[in-house]
Amino acid sequence: MKTQKPIIVVGGYGAVGRYIVADLHHMLPKARIIVAGRSLPKAQSFADTFDDRVTAATVDVTSESSTSAAFAQSSLVILNTEAGAETAARICIEQGISLITVAASVPLIRAIATMHRAARAGDVALVTEVGLAPGLLNLMAHRIMADQPDARFLDLVIQLAMAGDHGAEAMAWTIARSNEAGRAIALAPALPKIGRWVIPVDFVDREKMAGDLKVETVTSSLALMPAWSSRVLPYVAPFLARHPRLLAKIAGPVDAMSRVLRLPFDSFNLVVRARAQDRSAVLHLRGQNQSRVTGRVAAMTAARLVEQPQNTPRGVVALTDIVTFDDLGPALEDIGCTLTKA
Repeated sequence: MKTQKPIIVVGGYGAVGRYIVADLHHMLPKARIIVAGRSLPKAQSFADTFDDRVTAATVDVTSESSTSAAFAQSSLVILNTEAGAETAARICIEQGISLITVAASVPLIRAIATMHRAARAGDVALVTEVGLAPGLLNLMAHRIMADQPDARFLDLVIQLAMAGDHGAEAMAWTIARSNEAGRAIALAPALPKIGRWVIPVDFVDREKMAGDLKVETVTSSLALMPAWSSRVLPYVAPFLARHPRLLAKIAGPVDAMSRVLRLPFDSFNLVVRARAQDRSAVLHLRGQNQSRVTGRVAAMTAARLVEQPQNTPRGVVALTDIVTFDDLGPALEDIGCTLTKA
């Protein structure tokens, strides 16, 4: 992979992008980084908090010409938005630039997967499933199956606090998925630290994971903290989906109320349960600030691509093709994550 050009972080001044830029600046002391987005003043303001290795640029990934011009300056693209992601992936192939995307939409991930042959022919990597879910949950699933090879069922759950600095796109994703689900369901058997009620959400390609890990069934669910809100959100999600600006307006009051009532704030739980007929095993990752953790995962993936290009597979690849959970473990512990087994 070319390294003389900068790494461009699209959405680099956003909730996740800010952490990616900061981590890359620390991890890759010789790398140049471009903070990019639709607002040049915001990009420049954030870039100015670093030394001259970090600069700013304008890019609108919904515009093919804007995207093509911005990407031509870079050796690696880190994309923090789902808007325009397919176009961005195609342009990366055309320009011979690898891409890391934190997109969590299964249809989008599948759409990018259709570009595998073209990406491989272009000698680039399009890395998908980089985040909490999909991403860390996938790595945890691979890890638990290595310890429980006879398991036949996998349950994946991401639990998020209602309040916190989740970022506008992450909040919109949660509302959209809850709206699609339409209801909460009872998880059977219940997970002690999650509760019984969850919202069925496809944040991983369950059929692909079942085939890759040779299990019969994979379930994937979203839960909220406090636990009662998992049952409430699907009922209010249609209204919130129709009024997206309301999310920004109520975020502050919800955060303030959560602090006053001492409700969980900006925390998350990732849980993977592997079940055989007579026993089960559970991996539980607990942490704070999902944007911070997503940023760390994306930055470490980028560092691996830059520092070990000869070990990077080409084509459309997943986070599990680049790193293992053990690779990320110490760096996650550094930012307050805790892994437990049961």
